Amino acid sequence: MLRQAHANPTPKAWYIGVAFVLALMVGMVSFTSMERHETTMTRLLAEKGDSLILAFENILRTGMRSQMGLRVQVLLEEMSASPDIHFIAVTMPDGTIVAHSNPARLGEILQIDDKEIDEATMSQWRQDDQRHWRITNMEGRRAFVVYQTFSPLRRQFTPPLPQPMIFLGLDVSPFESSRNQDRNQALLMALVIMLVGMASLLALYYAQHARISRQRQRRAEGQVRLLEEEMRRKEKLAAVGSLAAGVAHEIRNPLSSIKGYATYFGQRFPEGSEDREAAHVMVREVDRLNRVITDLIGLSRPTDVNLCPTDLREVAAHALQLLKQDAEQRGVRCTLEAAEGLPLAAIDPDRMKQAVLNLCLNALDAMPKGGVLTLSLAKEGGRVRLRVSDTGIGMAPELLKSIFNPYFTTKGNGTGMGLAIVHKIIEAHGGEIDVTSRPATEKRAGQTSFTLWLPEAGKS
Repeated sequence: MLRQAHANPTPKAWYIGVAFVLALMVGMVSFTSMERHETTMTRLLAEKGDSLILAFENILRTGMRSQMGLRVQVLLEEMSASPDIHFIAVTMPDGTIVAHSNPARLGEILQIDDKEIDEATMSQWRQDDQRHWRITNMEGRRAFVVYQTFSPLRRQFTPPLPQPMIFLGLDVSPFESSRNQDRNQALLMALVIMLVGMASLLALYYAQHARISRQRQRRAEGQVRLLEEEMRRKEKLAAVGSLAAGVAHEIRNPLSSIKGYATYFGQRFPEGSEDREAAHVMVREVDRLNRVITDLIGLSRPTDVNLCPTDLREVAAHALQLLKQDAEQRGVRCTLEAAEGLPLAAIDPDRMKQAVLNLCLNALDAMPKGGVLTLSLAKEGGRVRLRVSDTGIGMAPELLKSIFNPYFTTKGNGTGMGLAIVHKIIEAHGGEIDVTSRPATEKRAGQTSFTLWLPEAGKS
């Protein structure tokens, strides 16, 4: 039978990988967007706290120096009147409140997470003279707290007092509300992107599935056509076989009589006469008819093969040895290429020699002006491969599908039975045969290759 190639479908793991990458990209984009917006909101609140503390310090520097305690308290109460300011507190290093937007808190201890702060915790908050911020629960409310060392009061007392700290608690709800909105928007955007991505993947999957289905349908149709062609070929062979079986013996007997009388009369005519030459022509034509009948009988009856482990190199070398003189006369160079570790093939040596010799004879006929005949052997796909290649005139693509049919030939003196017999021999071995050809042009030589795949010995 003819060898056919099969395409592999696209693995589904590819779609899983694309979905994973899409999910990763969506997560990264969403996280980056949320992080960027949260950073912006934090910066705005921190800058607002910085501005209020700086304004508070500047007012104290340029204001009245008398009644400082009263002045600070009044300023704190006025500044905390804004709805987005929860509290303002000035504390000593031990946490004692010396000024507060709520006068009732004066003299008490600053509270963090509903607990009075101690001096050790205050020292942790006092990192340097720079402003800092953090979101925490201070003075009984969750707030965005901006804090730093309080500088103006340091120069109002002699000797200088320990440096106090100022805490400004801003309303954190806009920050958290914005963060929740960002999270919801990011989730919504991620959901939209995921839906679009999954829809695209599904569309791609179904498009790929449809493409694979069409490919399978075309392959199935191609296989059906091949089977139909194979059935038609077998029907032709069966018809030829029936014809050959019915008339072969009836034709051979008269042919034998004709050949005998032609030989007899040829001997009675003088040497070199036209009558004697005509008798010789009759004998040659009878022999040719006998060969055609022999091919018909061989094509019609079942091919029995006696399989045994055989080295294909010996089969190929035998064919080249028989062709040696004929190839030299035609200017054809013969080469044999065999791969290392070539396994034995399960074949009938005699029938395979017949098939290979027939292919080689066809190759010589295709190179009337000389060329190269190459026999190459290798192991391929668990089988032994034998390829017969020539650099002759080649064949047109439309001829390749008919070359194994009985009586099909492109040679003027051919019977069209040789390749049909080769195909039957390979089929009897459970092997496959394939042919490729490139017609010769003015700029390059042609090329034809017959490739046989035969079972390896010891494998079913």
